[in-house]
Amino acid sequence: KGVGLLADALAQVDGAALALVGGPDEIAEALRAQWSARGLPPERFLYAGQVAPAQVPVYLSAFDIGAMPFPWIEHFAYYASPLKLFEYMAAQRAIISTDLPSFREILTDGETALLVPPSDVEALADAIRRLQGDSSLRARLAANAYDRVMAAYTWAARARIIVARLTTTSPKASSG
Repeated sequence: KGVGLLADALAQVDGAALALVGGPDEIAEALRAQWSARGLPPERFLYAGQVAPAQVPVYLSAFDIGAMPFPWIEHFAYYASPLKLFEYMAAQRAIISTDLPSFREILTDGETALLVPPSDVEALADAIRRLQGDSSLRARLAANAYDRVMAAYTWAARARIIVARLTTTSPKASSG
């Protein structure tokens, strides 16, 4: 979901590395070939493959930036709610995401993430460079995203919000 675009952007960023967690292996190997074809150092392409769900936070904690470079497809734009986004937020990683309506419901540009236009390699590379050079911005975005995910997007928080909406919108039962 946009990882090829991410590789294109990272090719423009000095010292950048690409770390992938999950699969499928065939896509990761195609991305590795794309990486190598650009003459990028093979040691800066890291692929963990599938990991146990309990291990995902360990891998995410090694990231400086969590990237969500999804293309503009109607499903992603209006109906997606990717678990990866909430995992990045909970792992307190700075996020760069495509500016899609479904993500904008959760993220705020410059507050909880940097949002870039879909399929814009230059904007994605610029956002990566901006975060690469500004550790305080990375920390602020990560902290704000963490606060938001804990307040509104944990299972307990979602349940509280649903119950609150149900109690304010359902008609009171009347006794007769």
